[in-house]
Amino acid sequence: MQNELTVCTERLRNVLINDKKDNPNKILNVLKSDILYVLKNYMEISSDDLDLNINVTSVGTYKITILADVTRLKTLNCIK
Repeated sequence: MQNELTVCTERLRNVLINDKKDNPNKILNVLKSDILYVLKNYMEISSDDLDLNINVTSVGTYKITILADVTRLKTLNCIK
């Protein structure tokens, strides 16, 4: 009985992880657009300069990698 439970638990875990792997592809462009919008407030950057990847680890967590090639940071004026 314990062996069957272990097999069922492993199968369910694999199904859930595989389902999670499909979700990042659905939101990748929206997330990239939002991140680009925020970064443009602080630096000169275009969508071609931003690379965003979302991967699902073997335990089902998301690993997000953001790589940006930035030519210049913007000068910020702050009030003290």
